Amino acid sequence: MKNKKGLLLTLAGLLVAICVICEYALPSDAAAKAYFVNVNTNGEKVQKNQFSGYKYTLKCYKKDGSSETRTFYSANKLAKNKKFKIHVANNQLVSNYKQVKELPSTIQYYAEK
Repeated sequence: MKNKKGLLLTLAGLLVAICVICEYALPSDAAAKAYFVNVNTNGEKVQKNQFSGYKYTLKCYKKDGSSETRTFYSANKLAKNKKFKIHVANNQLVSNYKQVKELPSTIQYYAEK
């Protein structure tokens, strides 16, 4: 009886450890692409299926300075006239964002053109 309890506790501990590793060591935005954006619109309110948020079509800058115009969706409204670093997943949803004071110097030059 004690051996079965010990085995079950060991398996439960192993399962918890695997869940923790998957959650923290493999972040969900690892497959997302990082961009810097200068939000100059209020975004368009969107309601699709189970998603409620905002649609943005903005010029997005990669860390190397290259840019592309992308359409992406954010569950939260991004403040107008602010700069953000966003992570956009393959489904065009913003998985993570952070407001930045300034764009990196490699991007700032291109953003001002």
